[in-house]
Amino acid sequence: MHSFDTPSMRVLVGICAYNEEHNIRELFKNLLTEQNMPSKSRILVVCSGCTDRTPQIVEEVCKRDVRIELINENIRKGKANALNIIFKKAREYADILVLVNADALPEHGSIEKLILQFENEQVGAVFARPVPLSERRGISNKIVHVVWRLHHNISLYKTPKLSAELCVIRTVCLRTIPENIATDEPYIELSIHQQGYQIFYVPEAAVYIRCPTSVADLFKQRKRIGIGHLQIRRAAGFVVPTSDFRNIAWMISTLKLREIPYALLGAVLEGLAYLVARLHFSKGEVPHTWEPIKSTKTSI
Repeated sequence: MHSFDTPSMRVLVGICAYNEEHNIRELFKNLLTEQNMPSKSRILVVCSGCTDRTPQIVEEVCKRDVRIELINENIRKGKANALNIIFKKAREYADILVLVNADALPEHGSIEKLILQFENEQVGAVFARPVPLSERRGISNKIVHVVWRLHHNISLYKTPKLSAELCVIRTVCLRTIPENIATDEPYIELSIHQQGYQIFYVPEAAVYIRCPTSVADLFKQRKRIGIGHLQIRRAAGFVVPTSDFRNIAWMISTLKLREIPYALLGAVLEGLAYLVARLHFSKGEVPHTWEPIKSTKTSI
């Protein structure tokens, strides 16, 4: 392990994008004007099988800024494949890798706050606090807000659960992800711990995220995540902190009274999604290429 001179760190920002024409421009503006990243920073976007104008929009931005690079795949090969492309480039060029979702918006200065944590030699990865962009209107949005507050509480007071909406990883920790993995975050988290590094939560850094705005889309998302959690548990015996029953029981005890009904609705939805996930997983149906969540693909 070794420490870095933070201002001179070589930083690669990696973005996996699929049909994000409504969101990608806003993310570029945010990264280039609001994050105060080290001068030796680059941005790599992997567009995988897009059927909209996302690659063309990225190409336009690339022409104006040489720090941005596009890799455009005509066929959609799944997020693990896109991440492995980014990981390979990061290992070749950078000291640390910043991963940010194409539909997310980091709060002003949040990436800088995360990067500064790497002065600690024990740090393998750090992540920001995900905050839903949607207002607390409708059942799905209210459930989503409660879920992410529970994630915040468990990462702050119990065990940090890596959230890749916005995270920074030391490049020596990067390992190739098996392309049949349904959810990449648990695999990355396990790999970092196995190498003797630690993962830290930095709630002062925030990232605004687009979440499912319908119950159907939320169910679809939770089912996919459930399959991924089952997969990593069977393969490595790793239980994601937010799937641990003891942590869930503790989290519910931290809620405000008005949040409990939505927590209970969320628990029912999660339980049903888990049962369906188990059924799919038992049949070997692992969605390494995700079905898009349509309600997260529009700008807010």
